[in-house]
Amino acid sequence: MLEEGVGKRIQMLLRSEMPPVQFKLLGTLRMLIDGQAEAAEEMGQDPTLLNRLVQWCGSKDHAGVCGEANRLLASLLRHSRSPEVVRAIQEAQGVTHLVSMATSEHVIMQNEALIALAIASAISLENIKEAFKEAKLVQNIHKLLQAESAGPEVKYNAIGLLCSLLNSAELRQEAEEDQVTGTLETLCGHSNGNVAKQALMALQILNEEPGLLGP
Repeated sequence: MLEEGVGKRIQMLLRSEMPPVQFKLLGTLRMLIDGQAEAAEEMGQDPTLLNRLVQWCGSKDHAGVCGEANRLLASLLRHSRSPEVVRAIQEAQGVTHLVSMATSEHVIMQNEALIALAIASAISLENIKEAFKEAKLVQNIHKLLQAESAGPEVKYNAIGLLCSLLNSAELRQEAEEDQVTGTLETLCGHSNGNVAKQALMALQILNEEPGLLGP
């Protein structure tokens, strides 16, 4: 579809101020890049698209448009797995929205955001860590891990993201200052075996010598 120029035609609709059109457009673009790394990488570096997405991510008037914009932003990272897309989203001020999405009321959106942030941190942590610090990502992950309402899949993905963040000495220090260790120790006894194993692995990383980690 992208080779036929459909993607570019759809992007022309980005100028629309009609929420129903915006909602359908965002959903269409998200389906268009599903499993399509090249398409996701191309769209994920389009400043016009990203700026419009970030604008819609902050929309308080139309929850549906806001949710779809966040999901597309996360999908661009998940399907491209590209450092260039990470950089472009960071420059468009999109990181904060992904962190907010991770604390959404909707489980699907939470997991999509956590996975996208984990991918971003795995491929470009050094470049994106300042944005993570500004968005208080470590503290937000800790709140998720403490929340009784958060399900096993959310906690599993949140710990996986935390493990990636701990490769930065600065973010590791934030985790220590926020006393994440105690929460992880509690989660080692979680009824879900995968969550318990993931928590144990995160604890082991926290207990490693700081000198073994990056800046």
